[in-house]
Amino acid sequence: MANDNNNNYLLNELVTFIQHHLPGLNAGDYQLTVSQSVFDSKGNQINSDTLQNQYVFAVKGDRFALSAPAETVAAVFPEDGATGEYSAVLPHVLFYKKTLPWVRYPTRTPPDTKPVNGVDPDVPTWLTVLLLDEDDAAEFPALNLDPATCTVGDLFPTAAYSGSSLGSNLSYFQGAKDTSELDYGEKPTDPIQTIDLPLQLFWQLAPTVDDLKFMAHARSVSLENKPSNPRAAPPGEPVGDFSIVFGNRLPDAQKKAHAYLVSLESLAPYLPTNDGAAPSGMQPNDPRMIRLAVLKHWSFFATRDSSAFTDQVTALNGGPSATNTNLRLEAGANSGVVVKNALQMGYVPMNHQLRSGEQTVSWYRGPLVPYPISETRIAIPITSADAAVIFDPTTGMFDESYAAAWTIGRMVALQDTAFSAALYNWKKTVLRKTVEAVENELINEKFGNILQIPLAFPEKELSPAKSLQHKLLQHLLQSK
Repeated sequence: MANDNNNNYLLNELVTFIQHHLPGLNAGDYQLTVSQSVFDSKGNQINSDTLQNQYVFAVKGDRFALSAPAETVAAVFPEDGATGEYSAVLPHVLFYKKTLPWVRYPTRTPPDTKPVNGVDPDVPTWLTVLLLDEDDAAEFPALNLDPATCTVGDLFPTAAYSGSSLGSNLSYFQGAKDTSELDYGEKPTDPIQTIDLPLQLFWQLAPTVDDLKFMAHARSVSLENKPSNPRAAPPGEPVGDFSIVFGNRLPDAQKKAHAYLVSLESLAPYLPTNDGAAPSGMQPNDPRMIRLAVLKHWSFFATRDSSAFTDQVTALNGGPSATNTNLRLEAGANSGVVVKNALQMGYVPMNHQLRSGEQTVSWYRGPLVPYPISETRIAIPITSADAAVIFDPTTGMFDESYAAAWTIGRMVALQDTAFSAALYNWKKTVLRKTVEAVENELINEKFGNILQIPLAFPEKELSPAKSLQHKLLQHLLQSK
């Protein structure tokens, strides 16, 4: 990537798609055995007993719930509660942790990650996004679209954990005799969110193991000229790394869709086959349900009509045939010509509290106007919001439009921690250089003659202040 992206906007939109970011070690418990033997120069072992020690350690990783959702999930799309034309959108989750989709696996044994002929193999993710709506609930009355609050113990069969509510249904620990399969730090009483899906519905929706190899990837995204988050990259870094997990079902139009980020860890024996049939050894009409841990749940509404901005604005005005296609107030019958013209131009009168505490009314308009603006009405750069206030002599009122825009722009910019930190450092540098320049000017003015005295020792990039100190000392020593 070029060091300077300011002159090439395409570099500011750079996105690199990456197959995966595999962790150094998958999440789980490990045992490390270290042994030592001593041999002589001929290769004969000297000590009869091999020194050996064992160490047990764990690699922590989210499993049945997100320990810190705000620090893990960067965004979901469509957004929670959003309404729009999403019928052609696969819901997905964006993670700050670039290795999260591959820290576990859906198979019972770890997948092979060794490159073949220099090419990395496809590795399935253990996460997926399932999409449900009221039609699914109507077809399967036992389905509850709202995740239930349970505990990790409810994922075990009753024989392994007496307090479990799983019953005869399926989940991650099928056949377990106790709760020893939990990772370090996990307890059966830990709260989680779950959803019970009828197996027949699960086999219709769930991806296959081969599908899971293509339902997650990573992206390296340019953060130049974009609001950034320190969780994505340290402030000032030009590139941020993310990982993304997709769903495999499109939402139906005019339906409220429920999206669930669920774990499929070790559930390969229950996933459908590549032709969408029940897995080997299971009956297609199995009446049981499968319980999944829900790491995140959100909902949105997919409309049938276009949700483009122009379509929404047109709809607000009564459709394409409307006579008034501008967002503006209608002037009253007794309004003067000046007021009518201002309203036609998109202005609205707003209550305005002055810094002095007085109340007045000022004009304001948004960035969209029904006429071309050929030249800027204010001088740039602007040092404060007050510098962008325009006085309208025809009405005796202030126009606060540019001042409001300047304030909004400043607030948006300062929300970007990378920008605000760089701005703060720049201001400190400018202040320091200004103080040094004034100091140097005063020193040259008062002690210019002394500064002309050559130093008796080599000068090493001394500032005027330091140089003056050395020369004064030298001058005093010579005078004695």
